Amino acid sequence: MGSKRVVIDKSSQTLNAYEDGALVFRTQVSTGKRGKETPSGRFRAGYKERMRYSSRYHNAPMPYSVNIGGHYFIHGFSSVPSYPASRGCVRLPLGGAAQWFFRWVEPGTPVRIVGHWGSRSRPQPVAVRGRR
Repeated sequence: MGSKRVVIDKSSQTLNAYEDGALVFRTQVSTGKRGKETPSGRFRAGYKERMRYSSRYHNAPMPYSVNIGGHYFIHGFSSVPSYPASRGCVRLPLGGAAQWFFRWVEPGTPVRIVGHWGSRSRPQPVAVRGRR
């Protein structure tokens, strides 16, 4: 078995999976929105459930769930925009990415969550003085 690790970057809203130091998978994700941010830090993949239902949010389905601590999961979802939109979990696209990740990740796999959505440099409007 090779060494596996996962890096989730909130700045780019991506998940990168590595095995033996090589990138083996990359996908878009959607992390927690303002006020419900996905925590940064070092975690480990915990238990996995093919279908989980949220105990916090009206029994919402969370297919291909991988617990990373407390009530935070990496799981499949039907809507995965390129910006933070979840209530703290990390959403994966259901069209194959969630299934692939669920099969690949093992309990104990290190998961590192880095970055900050607001840290991306975005063009700002420039005020032009002296023009009418």
